[in-house]
Amino acid sequence: MIVKDYFKIVVSFLLIFVFCCFLPQKSFAAEPSFSFYPAGGVVQDEEKGFTVDVIINTGGEKIVSAKFVALFDPTVLRLTKAERNRTFFVNWPDDESTLDNDNGVIMLSGFTQSGNGELYSSSPEGDVIARLTFSVLRSKTTYLDWEYETNNGIFETKMEKDGSPPQNILKNKPTAIVLQMAGGGSGLDPSTVKTGVFDGPKYLLIVGAILILFGGFMIFTRPNVYRRGKHTVVVYDNEKE
Repeated sequence: MIVKDYFKIVVSFLLIFVFCCFLPQKSFAAEPSFSFYPAGGVVQDEEKGFTVDVIINTGGEKIVSAKFVALFDPTVLRLTKAERNRTFFVNWPDDESTLDNDNGVIMLSGFTQSGNGELYSSSPEGDVIARLTFSVLRSKTTYLDWEYETNNGIFETKMEKDGSPPQNILKNKPTAIVLQMAGGGSGLDPSTVKTGVFDGPKYLLIVGAILILFGGFMIFTRPNVYRRGKHTVVVYDNEKE
């Protein structure tokens, strides 16, 4: 009798376990976010420069606009190349897409007017919205950070979904990263950085109004490559002028 009861208990537990395994799993979308990739590291060869990707994740939301403002120490780093994946949005305003190597500010903004194009939604892992290449001016532990909730109307990291007015869905400040110099003079450890490579010619456009306001601002180039996916890119052809 005891053996039979024990057998019933074991079978019951097995049935419950199998039933739970086949229950539909509720998927939880990631919170909307910006992030740097890689998330910090050691610069082993300071003479080669290093590259950091800016990752956007909309958390499953379709958005009409996104803007990030990244900060760096201009006494330690110098931005030598800034590239964007321009297929995310229809418009990239020049007056809100800029680089200031004097003050250590990088800003990129894009938007798609509702009804004038497909609204952007990232892949579950996030997409590369921009690629930043730096040289190292001096050996010192430094950072990459974000401008967030400044309420000045311009220099503010955010992403907005359609509405009247549009609603900012970026609820938390993105995480800053720390970069340590190995003392060799610029390049993150290649074992850490495993992203796709932008190929082909690049160019920077100078925005006169931004030069007057901030001194030395340049907008992002149009890269020849793009892929939506986990921190990788795909080649596309240049548009003919």
